Amino acid sequence: MTSKSPVVRFALLAAVAALVLAPAALGDRGGGGGGKPGGGSSCTQKAPGVAVDNNWQWGSPGSWGLPGQQLTYAINVSNYDVGCGSSSFVVTVSAPSGFSVSLPTSTISLKSSSSGYVSAYVTSPSVIADGDYPLTVSVARVGAPSSTASYTSYYKVYSSDTVAPTLYWPNPWDGQTISGGSSFNVTVSSTDDHAVNKIDLYIDNVYRSTKSCSSVSYSCKLNYSWSPNGVGQHTATFKSYDWMGNVGVLTVTFTVS
Repeated sequence: MTSKSPVVRFALLAAVAALVLAPAALGDRGGGGGGKPGGGSSCTQKAPGVAVDNNWQWGSPGSWGLPGQQLTYAINVSNYDVGCGSSSFVVTVSAPSGFSVSLPTSTISLKSSSSGYVSAYVTSPSVIADGDYPLTVSVARVGAPSSTASYTSYYKVYSSDTVAPTLYWPNPWDGQTISGGSSFNVTVSSTDDHAVNKIDLYIDNVYRSTKSCSSVSYSCKLNYSWSPNGVGQHTATFKSYDWMGNVGVLTVTFTVS
């Protein structure tokens, strides 16, 4: 029996090596998964975040309220997890003695790196001294009570006010010319040293719309879609009311071409 030549022996060894290495090479395809089978990403859980949006002015948390008035507090819950599924969080609100707190929805489910809102309705006592009363909002992950966050807002009780709201940034502005034949967005913004209650709009002394600003904050904005009827000069009168009955008025004259 003749022996195989060196060339034949080398070819056989190469073929055997290819068969041995092929499964490993196939197993490497599409891996790229950071150490997990099937390429799944890792999950990193972090403490949640919470904030209350009712700010009566920049950098000063809280909302003004009269004795016995109900205010709405918008609670923003954030899920800071990375690469995880959804988690549920429980929201609680603590208030001073005599305050009533209603939290219709106390649990919120959020995906990783997302946020959402729940509303709390807080009513102060009908007899109470003026002052800032703290409201502490806490958030805890369901099943992990040690993963928490908290935020302190305020119910700012007041019983007197003689300052009328301020109106600004009207659209149209005084002296503006706008085009007829299509709808026009009439807007105005208003602020108050305590809280804006509502804004009324009159065009050519005819009532058109009201924006209710109750239980929101010290600022408010009215938007109204108006369809000009004919060309010529018109007036828009904006009236902003606070909760003590003080009224701020702004009138602009504009032209429809």
